Amino acid sequence: MTLHLLPNLLHSNATPNLNFVVGLQDVVNNLDGFFVEDPKEARKYLKHFDFDKLKDKPMEIVNKDTKDFRILLKPLLNGKEFGVVVDSGMPTIADPGSKLVFIAKSLNIKVMAYPGPCAIILALVLSGLDSQQFTFQGYLPRKIDRKIRNIEMTQIFIETPYKNHNSLANLLSVLAIRDTLTIACDLTLPTQQVITQTVGEWHKTHQNYDFHKRPAIFLIKINSDNF
Repeated sequence: MTLHLLPNLLHSNATPNLNFVVGLQDVVNNLDGFFVEDPKEARKYLKHFDFDKLKDKPMEIVNKDTKDFRILLKPLLNGKEFGVVVDSGMPTIADPGSKLVFIAKSLNIKVMAYPGPCAIILALVLSGLDSQQFTFQGYLPRKIDRKIRNIEMTQIFIETPYKNHNSLANLLSVLAIRDTLTIACDLTLPTQQVITQTVGEWHKTHQNYDFHKRPAIFLIKINSDNF
């Protein structure tokens, strides 16, 4: 009885061969069922594997409205092997699947995770910002104010793609000119861009970039000597 945390691509146009480890095929093809964020997206995922074998396997939806995780996990207590599939990236990161893992561990169900793309980690390592201490803050707040400058370690944010330009404008209005801002978008795609500049430089160049509706990660490093 094992719960398998399966990595997904960050974008449907990303190349599976560059993002999935070789052994993932054997793991996925032999699972008894799946916990999924969205069945439609999960079926797209399964098409990277032996879809004819997997298409009729049971799928249980796990999302923010899921309440009784113990009932969902009963098949595993009976010896079944289930995988967790999210719409993008690694399960449990900014995802309700973390509660599923927590309950599984409390029931002594074995949990396995497999290497794959994680947008926040890729953005961090590509940014050049301090990675000794960092914090993932989830979505950028609706109202961005100068409180965002109270944390000196590298801050990582996600954003809804259509809000990218508005969020960039808001950040430039509250950050100091010597603070550093990275925008990492289209990660793992041929169009990938990871731009790290001081806020002063962003003021001069932001109109040269089009981030609209492109999946993006925002990273901020505060210059504590500049208020």
